[in-house]
Amino acid sequence: MKKTTIFFAIAFGTSVRDVLRNDTYKHLKDNKNLDIVILAQHIDEQFVIEFGDENIYFEQLSEYKASLIERCISYLHRGVLRHKCRTIDLGNTAGNTFSIDIIKPFTGLMLKIFGLAKINKMIHYLYEKLTPAELYSEVFEKYEPSQVVVTRVLNYSNDYPVMRAALKYKIPVVALVSSWDNLTSKAFFPFSLDKLVVWNNVMKNEAIDLFQYPESDIFVSGIPRYDALLNNDLSQTKDEFLKYVGANLNKKLITYATGSKTTGRTKVDPKTPEPEIVKYLAQSICDGTISNCQLLVRLHPQADVEEYNSLRKMNNVILQVPGDKSSFQDRLFSYSDDIELGELMKHSDVVVNLASTITIDAALFDTPIICINFDFFGQRKLKHSVKKFYQFDHYAKLAKTKGFTLANSLDDLVNKINYQLSNPNHLKPERLDIVKQQCMYTDGKSGARIAKFLLHSIKIK
Repeated sequence: MKKTTIFFAIAFGTSVRDVLRNDTYKHLKDNKNLDIVILAQHIDEQFVIEFGDENIYFEQLSEYKASLIERCISYLHRGVLRHKCRTIDLGNTAGNTFSIDIIKPFTGLMLKIFGLAKINKMIHYLYEKLTPAELYSEVFEKYEPSQVVVTRVLNYSNDYPVMRAALKYKIPVVALVSSWDNLTSKAFFPFSLDKLVVWNNVMKNEAIDLFQYPESDIFVSGIPRYDALLNNDLSQTKDEFLKYVGANLNKKLITYATGSKTTGRTKVDPKTPEPEIVKYLAQSICDGTISNCQLLVRLHPQADVEEYNSLRKMNNVILQVPGDKSSFQDRLFSYSDDIELGELMKHSDVVVNLASTITIDAALFDTPIICINFDFFGQRKLKHSVKKFYQFDHYAKLAKTKGFTLANSLDDLVNKINYQLSNPNHLKPERLDIVKQQCMYTDGKSGARIAKFLLHSIKIK
């Protein structure tokens, strides 16, 4: 009897963590009625050892560049969605709205005449008719999958052509939306997706509102990346953890979790301000403005390590560079890296970031959070300012919880760190509201829920 086959298209290192390194994959791999094909951009010996088995097969995921037609359709789609989506209207993180400003009168008129629902159908029709699938035919014909699972399909990421091929072969596609901002920041492509898996009701409502995605085809799972943190006892005491990271046991721990190398970078400010902000914090600790503290700087998987190397020579500063270089465009984290992040969030006295998902991570452990809300290099127009991040759809909804504090200048940042260190229970109920809004479940079973959903959708017990 032939087994049922599922494809997993893994385009980013973060998808390894979110999909393969939790109970979603474990439950599916253990199912004797199932073969799994992993299409990944990075496949080395260690990857095969960690995820391989007799019912697991590996195929190379290739780098993909969008065609001119695809870029034009995406451009039109973003131009339309800006009228409904503040994130796109502000030009996303780069603040570049020049191209969609040109067509704003036209897209506004389109919306008045046709409405968003009809325009989305037009966009989908253009994709299907003008962008035929050209890749992965051999892989589809070799394995004949019954289901394809993608994890990004955003901005033409490398799993996008796998989704296109699935449409060609009439194979059902499920998208595991990989982050809370993806639906509002990346001009999502839901046209050939049969099912959508999202973290929470906020994301579900975004899919319905922006793309008229059928509510009956959306599954709310919780955040699968948190299963490892919720199911692991994270039993190190604070002293044990401080020893582990090489910190002083007698000083409080301030953690700055950076964004990527492009966070806060615009055509006005070609460099991210975060290396300068952390240097200022380090200096404030050294001169006693922030007393009896130490700073741990944890780099984002797409941060530029070179920009932070000078911190290695500073007193009371620890630079943490999790993950390893890989063929993915981001660093590939190990399971221990993820546990380390949980321990860090648990044992930090305050967490500082610039409009990052780390705010949710810290809230999960009831750790006080301060977010950067000022332009380090001088006052900027809103679309070139980091202040716009808190108007982005996903962060504006998070801000309704009032579970984090905004620092509006360098001096304000120092003052609010000092206040939060002295008042650790400040905003405690509001941090719980962040968890309720974003996590949905804290039972450590989100991955298992997704696996059950995927099996049910292809009628396997």
